[in-house]
Amino acid sequence: MKLRHALELTAFCLSLLMVTVSLSLEAQAPDYVARLKELNLATINGKVPTYYVAGHREPAEELKRRIEDCNAFFEQTLGVQAAVTLAVLDGDGWSAALGRPYSLPFIDGMPPVIFMPATSGSPAFQLMMARKNNIPEDLLLAFLTERRITFETVADQFVNLIGFHELGHVLSGNFGIPPTNRWLDEFLASYWSYAYISERQPEWKSVFDLLGRPSAARPKNTSLEDFERLYSKVDDYGWYQGTFETRIREIHPKLGLDFLIDVKKEFPRSTNTGTTPAMTPRQVLQRLERIAPGFEAWSATFN
Repeated sequence: MKLRHALELTAFCLSLLMVTVSLSLEAQAPDYVARLKELNLATINGKVPTYYVAGHREPAEELKRRIEDCNAFFEQTLGVQAAVTLAVLDGDGWSAALGRPYSLPFIDGMPPVIFMPATSGSPAFQLMMARKNNIPEDLLLAFLTERRITFETVADQFVNLIGFHELGHVLSGNFGIPPTNRWLDEFLASYWSYAYISERQPEWKSVFDLLGRPSAARPKNTSLEDFERLYSKVDDYGWYQGTFETRIREIHPKLGLDFLIDVKKEFPRSTNTGTTPAMTPRQVLQRLERIAPGFEAWSATFN
């Protein structure tokens, strides 16, 4: 009996510690909304409050409208949505708000803010441009000719899709899928994005299908273990994302939203802590293989 009581007390203390840590981390999360307000940026009110630099209202409105529609789609289909704020900034606005040069789109803060580039030429744009040589030449020519656009325009369009990816990070957590490791978290964020555009934005789906692949040049870091260890500091972050997107384009037509439901079942939250223990890339692959056979073979891409 004493042992049982001791174990129960230990479990309670661990649970209390997890809650304390969670509250502490939330308290430490930066308040980007307050910073955006200090900059006196133009704003658009609505379900997704939006801040933008002068001269970029049109792209800001477009992104806001699509993100709101993405939320509406997943609320209707899976009963989940994400309360976020959107910031559409140029290089100067990025530096003023974040204290660092133009970087890749990301979501952070409490409340969470999606930071998106307002102009072409951002680091994300350069990553998309690097994928051009890995697209079959006949496929690329037919795509650009039919739409009468340049590859640069398509690259900019794909950068806009990253906004849905960032929203996907919050949707995963709200849906009940805990972040067991970094590569799965990034993979799922892109899956939410592709699932939405496949159903509601066919013109952007074609852009994803064209550019959703890695760059042709194989970088220094290529293992999933490297990604877990280095994350955004890997030699070519875009190569990893493109490789994730390749697999997503394979499995979504077969499983659709059921994939997200099955992932939630395979990676349940602990009833004691509300989290799931961290897993190695191999452990994650083994579970995903049960949902969608082919993950093990796909993982050879990283070896």
